[in-house]
Amino acid sequence: MAQTKPKEDKPPTKKEMDAMMKEMKKAMDEIDPETKRMMDSMGIKIDTKKMAKDASVANDKQLAQAWEDETRIVPKRDDVRIAAIPKKVSEAGMGNFLAALQKKAATVLPAEVKNIGEKAYNYIQANSKNSSEAGNMASAFWIANKQELAVFLMGKICTLDPSNIDNLSNYASMLSMLGAQHLAIPILNILNKKFPKNSTLLNNLGQAWFGLGEISKAEKYLDSAIRIYAYHPQANLTKAAIEESRGNISKATDHLKKSIKHAYTSEKEDMLRKHGYKINLQDLRVPFKPGPDPLGLERFKRPGYPTSLSELRSLKPMWENFTREIEDRIAQLQKENQALAEAYTKDISSHKIGFVLPLHIKKASLKLDQIKDDYEIKFKKLAEKFMVLADDLEKIKKEHKRAVPEAPCEAHQAAEDDFIKKYNGRKKAYDEEFLQVFRHYSNELAYWSQFTSTDKKQFDLIVLGFQEGWLRKLIEYKPLLYSQFEDLVCAKKEDAKPGELSEFDVVACNYNDTMDLKVITFYNNCSRMTSKLNLKFVEYTRYDNFNNAEGDTYMSSSIKISVEKGFEKLKIEEGPIKVEAKVGGSIEFEFDRSGLKDINLSVEAKAGLGHNMFDGKTEIDGSIGGKDVIDTTIEVGLEGRISLISGKGSVKGTGKFESITVAEW
Repeated sequence: MAQTKPKEDKPPTKKEMDAMMKEMKKAMDEIDPETKRMMDSMGIKIDTKKMAKDASVANDKQLAQAWEDETRIVPKRDDVRIAAIPKKVSEAGMGNFLAALQKKAATVLPAEVKNIGEKAYNYIQANSKNSSEAGNMASAFWIANKQELAVFLMGKICTLDPSNIDNLSNYASMLSMLGAQHLAIPILNILNKKFPKNSTLLNNLGQAWFGLGEISKAEKYLDSAIRIYAYHPQANLTKAAIEESRGNISKATDHLKKSIKHAYTSEKEDMLRKHGYKINLQDLRVPFKPGPDPLGLERFKRPGYPTSLSELRSLKPMWENFTREIEDRIAQLQKENQALAEAYTKDISSHKIGFVLPLHIKKASLKLDQIKDDYEIKFKKLAEKFMVLADDLEKIKKEHKRAVPEAPCEAHQAAEDDFIKKYNGRKKAYDEEFLQVFRHYSNELAYWSQFTSTDKKQFDLIVLGFQEGWLRKLIEYKPLLYSQFEDLVCAKKEDAKPGELSEFDVVACNYNDTMDLKVITFYNNCSRMTSKLNLKFVEYTRYDNFNNAEGDTYMSSSIKISVEKGFEKLKIEEGPIKVEAKVGGSIEFEFDRSGLKDINLSVEAKAGLGHNMFDGKTEIDGSIGGKDVIDTTIEVGLEGRISLISGKGSVKGTGKFESITVAEW
């Protein structure tokens, strides 16, 4: 309470509004015809005449009210909908209540949704073994941004089997996020009594009361959810809004930091930035971890460092041959690079490349910044060590004592052996340290670059650069291979191992999941998601590129899909990822109004081969190339469990179902 409430911007007066409208109309009139046509084709239409007319009839009081609605952080208390909360819903009468609710809900849904919904429902009934599988199939449409279709299907499925707890929980969450918080609360109350201390139910109740503007009740449930799961993405996000509305900026910032920890969105980052906080890598959970050698650099074997005149005679031709092979490989990579660069440039010029940012670009960018900072220090230390090396090698040269000319061959050989051993021994220690650091640097940058690249060709160009850089270092850092006494008769060639070139590995991300929900199958490979619709009669848009048509309905939500069955009574969750998950693990998705924003995995590891996120593969083959790479993979089918976790609703209360009431059932 001691904190100062932030200064609020004042709403524009009618006079100021009229001046703004004149400026806007002038600006629109000056736009060239081609730009206007392009805006029309994109669905951007600004009716300045209508806006001016609306503004002309508005008085200062109305403008102030509109400004208040526009800048509102928490919703007004909705006494009408609070009074409309059904009072007599019971577990025994749940079926009748749901039937009445489904009937009312159908009246506000478009005819096309109901028509497609009936077809989808018949398919689900014919292809699901039980109501749990049917509910998961309905939830697939919510994941695919078909909210109206999802709630229509889930309503029918719940009405048919009102005893399925998971389906009831998800249906209530859908209702709440579509504006029917007053109808979701009775269902959630019954579930909460039956399954206390469940963070999903507590959060969903808190979000429902928040949507109705009953902030004190909302806080009670949200605080309980946060006590169970400190980093609850949705509960903390809504609590941040509540604290900000009170002027408690430091508390709002703390809740935002907890919300973003396991579920990043740019909206949360913007809110933190507004509060004066800049996020860093420690603020985010980065679930991905590169293997020890993503590029396969360790498999390249160089010839040895000679420690005697005899070894030098054997290893010198091996190094010469190794260098030629490396140079040939570099020339090959340069040709590939040129062809790929030309193809990439052509794709850009022909607009084949989209502008969808990779899902984990923020985390990966912060990780790359950290890697660059860390290795800047390491390379600086290596540069300092190189100066010491240069002095040491010069000292070894100066202290080298050659045998007198008339000395026997063996004396000359012993003198040269001593010099070569000291010189190459010192150089080998530095070269190996440098190459080890450079190898780790190349591997880490290449691995994390796949999360920041927007196109496969772009990423391949990055990888080619690291491959060429590695090959150059292999021959740049090499031993002393010259001696004026290398032709001594007594110095015999010794056996030595030649260098060995290898093929580079495809940089792989070892995190994959498949969600086969029959109606839709989702494939997730690191931060790329693809999907396959299995119902031809449903118009479908891949949801990683969608714009939420009902953007004012809800601000955010999470979806947890776990390899487990049933609603586990009295088991306390640690949030979306449960410590007692028995098989595999879970996938947690974070959405905001513009679509999918973050994915977190908690899965068991098993032998297999990870895939580059651009290669489109989803199968796991542990026998490819005889490798034994630990691969973190999860496969979820209809037997998995889907939990829909409500997020903050629109503060304007513009949900599809807000006007529905159910008085009798």
